[in-house]
Amino acid sequence: MVVITKDGVDGEFLPAFGSTPGQSLRARMIRPITRWRRAVHAERYMEPRQRHLDIGCGDGFFLRRSRCEERYGLDEQLGDEVTDTLEFDDGFFDYVTMLAVIEHILFPEFLVREIARVMKPGGRFIITTPKRGAEFFIKFYVQNIGEEHETYFDLERMRMLTGEYFKLVGHHTFIFGLNQAFCFEKIG
Repeated sequence: MVVITKDGVDGEFLPAFGSTPGQSLRARMIRPITRWRRAVHAERYMEPRQRHLDIGCGDGFFLRRSRCEERYGLDEQLGDEVTDTLEFDDGFFDYVTMLAVIEHILFPEFLVREIARVMKPGGRFIITTPKRGAEFFIKFYVQNIGEEHETYFDLERMRMLTGEYFKLVGHHTFIFGLNQAFCFEKIG
């Protein structure tokens, strides 16, 4: 886990995006653009608050942009277990974000339940995820993407996944309609 506060950074992020060994030139050119676009579209649902958890924080690009006082990052590649248990108190976070992550989770319903537990009432759960049609284009710069993506989500499927805990307050598409952003507020 990585934590960013006014006192600095505790922990280490993954190496800077684009410096991954073996990454193709196409990936080094395209991935930073798609990462930036995801961040911009997620940020439209955020304002400065106390605590933000970014699941799948990677090199910390989005977490460093957050204007929350305390920012927490989890990533499996950093050794964090991101399944059905998050080691935080009930009602701890104002925001939980997952940018291009939920499609990689085998059983997202368990993680969504746990996210609801660690969020404050009225807190926002913000997700970006590609549409199924994006896989054709993603294959040009990410090898074996079909093996990495467990599930593709559309609006109805996302509502079914989150409906017990969250209400939808925003949804839109971006990058030629191939990606989408969802914003949910915790019920209760």
